[in-house]
Amino acid sequence: MRSNNEDYEREESDSAGFATGLLLGVAIGAIAALLYAPKSGEEIRQEIKDLADQQKDNLKNQWDRTKEKANEVVNTAREKVDSVAQQASASVDSYAEKAVDKVIQVADGAKSTVDKLRQNDDQYGQSGRI
Repeated sequence: MRSNNEDYEREESDSAGFATGLLLGVAIGAIAALLYAPKSGEEIRQEIKDLADQQKDNLKNQWDRTKEKANEVVNTAREKVDSVAQQASASVDSYAEKAVDKVIQVADGAKSTVDKLRQNDDQYGQSGRI
């Protein structure tokens, strides 16, 4: 069974692939149109350079958006890890407090029993000491 994260990653990968294919197709189409247009060689070269610069900028923007999304995913993962760690710490603290309370309770019970035995010893004058 696939997790939501795997579906999200696949969708992101599909979107990035589609966007890259679309940009590549536009670039090839534009270059083909320029090559078949009745213009001088210098004009065509300048248009190809301008188109290449535009595509470079588009790819840089796409790369920057992808990095931002990756940073968002990393930050979300860190927040979740911190949250789980805090919950685990709170649970450990709670169990530790309960254990300490139980130890104190048992110690108090043992002290009470020892005190009763000492009182009985004193009361009945038995020679054995506890």
